[in-house]
Amino acid sequence: MRLRFRHIFITLGSLAVVGALYATDPDHGVSTSMLLLSIVTPVIAVLFAHMARKALFDYPEADAQNLFEKAKESPVGAGLALVALAIVLAALLGLFGRSAQAQTLSEIPPNAAQYLPLAVTETTTHWPDVPTVAYVPALVHHESCITPTHKRCWSPTSELRTPREQGLGLGQLTRAWRADGSLRFDSLSDARRRFPQLRELSWSTLRDRPDLQIRTLVLMSRDTWEVLRVVSNPWDRLAMTDAAYNGGLGGLQSERRACQIASDCDPQKWFGNVERYCLKSKAALYAGRSPCDINRHHVKDVFRKIPKYQRALRT
Repeated sequence: MRLRFRHIFITLGSLAVVGALYATDPDHGVSTSMLLLSIVTPVIAVLFAHMARKALFDYPEADAQNLFEKAKESPVGAGLALVALAIVLAALLGLFGRSAQAQTLSEIPPNAAQYLPLAVTETTTHWPDVPTVAYVPALVHHESCITPTHKRCWSPTSELRTPREQGLGLGQLTRAWRADGSLRFDSLSDARRRFPQLRELSWSTLRDRPDLQIRTLVLMSRDTWEVLRVVSNPWDRLAMTDAAYNGGLGGLQSERRACQIASDCDPQKWFGNVERYCLKSKAALYAGRSPCDINRHHVKDVFRKIPKYQRALRT
């Protein structure tokens, strides 16, 4: 078969677009790969539907080309046959399409479906300029899920407690105590003081208010996002926002200053720049990981989860 110009144009144009997406991917190719997968999935569904239709109608009289030829002789009969083929194809496409949709939804934890609409509402209401609304669900997943199938994953009662620290809820709001029992910090009380929208928030009712749990992490993240308005790239800005959610805004700003001093670092960029200048402790803390390891992993893990929630929200 002789290649036409349109074939060459479509092929080269598609390769150029894919190359540009990978070159500008803020997540080092992960987001682009997930995007391509989401595009390919319905195409595969159509292909399987077409193959199933041909397998079910494998006799010459049902061949679409023959039917079009017959249409010249008897339009009514051939037309009815084409309608029947279209109905079967639509049914098969619906079957395979639902399977693809189910596969997409199976990527997220079972409990997530219950609270995803709430996460979307709170995010669009209080943080409309977030680069992707899927960031908040990805953050909740990281904060609340030991594993995707754990009973406390995406649960308002999810709790991590040690003798001197307590993290609770979808966003793991935390309070910690000193060795003498005095309060060292309390992120819930701090958030309630800063944001009037959280005046009903309290430790005693927190487990019963998933809406306020999500609103708190949205407002805290939005506040940091606004402080970082000088960072022009929205994905670098979001990564820094996430690093600050885990390790504190003061710690992030100190690391940006260290980056500024270095000759090979741009404090306006997280990936490959600020992320290399961690000033947090390198001593092992939990499961052999240091505060520095935990903070850097937090950003990478949340960003890895964003594409699956983007697909779930589209579905």
